[in-house]
Order: sequence, then structure tokens, then C-alpha cells
Amino acid sequence: MNLEHQVDQLEELSLLGAEKLQALELADQIAMQVDANQRPDLALRLLIRRFLAAPHTPDALAQLATAEAWASAEGETDLATHIQLLWCRHVGLTDRDAVPMSVLNEAVEAAQELSILDAEWRLARAAVQPNEGLRLREEALLHLTSHASAHDRLLVHLELAGDRLRGADIAGSLRHLDMAHQIADEHQDPDFICICSSRIGLHYIERGLSVQAIPYLERALALATSEDDDLRIVIVATLLSTLYLQQDNQTAAAHVADLLLVSGARRANWFAVVDGHITRSSLSLMEGDITAAINRLVRAILRLRELVPGAAINILKGRLAELRHELGSAVFDGHYQEAMKANKDV
Repeated sequence: MNLEHQVDQLEELSLLGAEKLQALELADQIAMQVDANQRPDLALRLLIRRFLAAPHTPDALAQLATAEAWASAEGETDLATHIQLLWCRHVGLTDRDAVPMSVLNEAVEAAQELSILDAEWRLARAAVQPNEGLRLREEALLHLTSHASAHDRLLVHLELAGDRLRGADIAGSLRHLDMAHQIADEHQDPDFICICSSRIGLHYIERGLSVQAIPYLERALALATSEDDDLRIVIVATLLSTLYLQQDNQTAAAHVADLLLVSGARRANWFAVVDGHITRSSLSLMEGDITAAINRLVRAILRLRELVPGAAINILKGRLAELRHELGSAVFDGHYQEAMKANKDV
């Protein structure tokens, strides 16, 4: 199989689940063989696919801008337009004011004149012109029908969920989240299953439907844990800790509290660590062990005071103040003095 056929094959893969891993392996193989000076078109097509498969970091976006200039210099108008639209879209999703309208309009006009990239120009414009976002993204979906476009379809459904929510269409927002979740499930992509499950869970929490939220958040947490993804563990465990306490599910609450303590510390996310200690303290209180509940907070303050930002320490102190109010000063003060004695060497 020659290089051009390999690039064709790369562009036919979905960039989700096992196919994404296959695509990245194939991209590495092609990169070792392609001569960018002899075949800039293949090198640029490879760059586009790699960009779509990876997180869109500032470095990747800067590389994209350089690639657009290279494509223009080589006379690869179609590829230059594609790259320009990708840049506008992904910069616009972060900060639409950072995209010059002249650049966007130039790329859109080029795509329309060449009758190419029907989904891409709509998605680029939607990212920069939010008032038109809903319509443009729905139109873009009509052009994202191939197997290879599954990754983009998923992302567009997530964007449309936000559009619908901003328009107070709660049911419509959930519908798009479910469709994104279905695509992630079909391709068995753990990252996007976790993302979609988390967003659906949060959607239900915001509607006051915590019972419906828990299964989605539990799935997200299981996937994040299996991937050792501390960032997602912290996000999801924080939500679940509150829900489990509300439901008096002490075993599950203890589990997520421990995850918060470990994953929070590994990421130096001290607010997550504080949440873990507060959850553990709350569990001790639920079990009727007031001494352990207060001791947990006191020990955390004393041990973390040199590491944790003052704001996080203040949360622990605030929780102590809440306990003093709940228990009464006479009861609280006795346990507090015991806790201070027990931790005098800390």
C-alpha cells in the first residue's frame, strides 16, 4: 500500500475508541515515511488528522496556524482552507474574540466557492457567532454522516447541548447529551463515555434529580478510576460525595472520600483533599462519633496548613464553626479540646 492510500485509510477511521488508537499508530507509521518536501499535501493531511485526534492545546493551535501558511505557500488551497477553518473553530470555542472576522470570512468564502467543507465552515462560524450557533451546528450535522465523522458528530452534539441549555430548552439539551453518549458507547471510547456520563449526571443534579444522576456519575467514576485519570476522579467524586451523604450511603461516601484524598493530593488539588476530609468527618458524625468528626478536621488543618492555600484551610475552619453551631458550644468545645490534645505533636 502506497503512502497516499495509507493517508486515505487514516482519514476513514473514526478517531474514537479502538479506531482512534489504530489511527494514531497508522499516523506514526506514515510520519516515518512521508517526505514533506516531496509530498506536502500528504504531510498536511496527516497533520490535520493528528490534530483532530488529540486535545487542542495552545501548542497544537499554533502549529495549525503555521501549517495553514505552509499550505498556502504550496498552493494547497483546499487544505489551507480546511486548516484555517479548524483554527477558527477551535480558537473560537475558547475565545471567540480572538478570531479575526476577516480570517473567518475569508475561509468561509473560500470553502463556499470551492463547494467543500460544508460542515467545517458552519462549525467555524458557529464557534465565533454564538447567536447563529444552534442553526449552524444543526445544519453541520446533516453533512457529518460518514463513519469517519463520528468524532465530530459527538462533539457537535455536546456543543448543541450547550446551545439548547442557553436557550432554556432543557429537554433538547438532554437529548443531545444522550446522542453524544450513544456515539461514545457505540465506539467504546472510555474518555468520551466519561465526559458524556459526567455531563448527563450534572444535568440531572442541576434539575434536582439526584437519583437519576447517580448511575451516570458512577459510570464516569469507574471509567476515570480504571484510566487513573485523577482530574476526572476529583470532578466526579466531588459530586458523588454530596449525593451519597444525602442518601445516607455511608459505604459509597467513604469510598469517594478516599478517592478525593488520594487523587486530590496527586494533583495538588487541595480543595479536593479538603472535601475528602469533610466527607470523612461527616461520616463520623453520622455514626455518632463526634470526637472522630472533630478530630478529623483538626488534624487536617494542622497537617495541611503548610501545604494548603489559606482559602482551603478556611473551608475546614468553616466546617468546624458549623459543627459548633450544630452541636452547641458546650458539647463542641469539650471534643475540640480533646482533638487538640490528641494532635499536639502534629
